[in-house]
Amino acid sequence: MNTKTSDPIMTTKELEQLLKEAATPIDFQELIQAGVLEKRGSWYAILKFDELPPHAKRKIKSIKQTKKKEVLVKFQPISKRTEKLYKSYSTSQTE
Repeated sequence: MNTKTSDPIMTTKELEQLLKEAATPIDFQELIQAGVLEKRGSWYAILKFDELPPHAKRKIKSIKQTKKKEVLVKFQPISKRTEKLYKSYSTSQTE
C-alpha cells in the first residue's frame, strides 16, 4: 500500500487482484484430495493451512476449534454481485 498522499491508496493492479480472488471459486474436491481440507458436516477442517490458496483464505467466514484442538472453518460463497463486478471490471480494463 502506498503512503504518499498523491498516490492512490490501491493500485489498479491490486484492485484487479482482489476482485479476481473474490470471484475465484474454491475447488473443494481438489483441496480435499490434496489433504488440505477435510469435510466435517457443513464445516471444513484445515489440515494444511499453508497450502490453502490465498483466495480461499480470504473467503473464511467462520472459525471454531473442537475439543480435540482442530480448527474448523466455513467459507463465504461467491455472490453473483462479486462475479458480475469482476467480469465488468476485467472487460473494461481490456478495452
